[in-house]
Amino acid sequence: MTTTTDYIPGDPALMLTILRSASVGLGPDALREKVLSLFCCDDDGTQIILQDTSALRDRIEYAASHLKMAGLIRIADNGTMSITSLGKAMLITYPLGIDDGVLCSLPAFRNRIYTDNAPVIPARPRINPAYGHGFSAGLGAHRLTENPYPADCREHEDWLMGWDEALDQDKREKETLLN
Repeated sequence: MTTTTDYIPGDPALMLTILRSASVGLGPDALREKVLSLFCCDDDGTQIILQDTSALRDRIEYAASHLKMAGLIRIADNGTMSITSLGKAMLITYPLGIDDGVLCSLPAFRNRIYTDNAPVIPARPRINPAYGHGFSAGLGAHRLTENPYPADCREHEDWLMGWDEALDQDKREKETLLN
């Protein structure tokens, strides 16, 4: 079963409506009334009147926030919108609608989206230099008894792990070449 919120204007039409509303300085209530006055069509071409639902208000807020991030509109503390010079240029350039794909062409929007959604890469633990020395020794065919660190310290174990890993890597590489 479908509801009228299934047929709310697509983002290009909604963003275009918000941008045009900003060009005349509409506030949030007037904007919502303007969006509600639009007609949408279902899959059969039947016109549907929009209902004022929380889903529709969320879509309006989402689209307005993206236009603001892109620098196309400004939103005052009271919610009244105004269009920027970039917004006017985009309105002329894209008269049929603006979506996130168009907004991504704008560096301000792209950078903001990236900084808000950039993956958090955990810091890798620093490898003890002894591990690297042991790895180099293993690749250089040095003997296990050539470990320069005292047997009762962590560096001794790290050197040994590096040496062992180098031998394992060498063995894997030889097996790969044989197969």
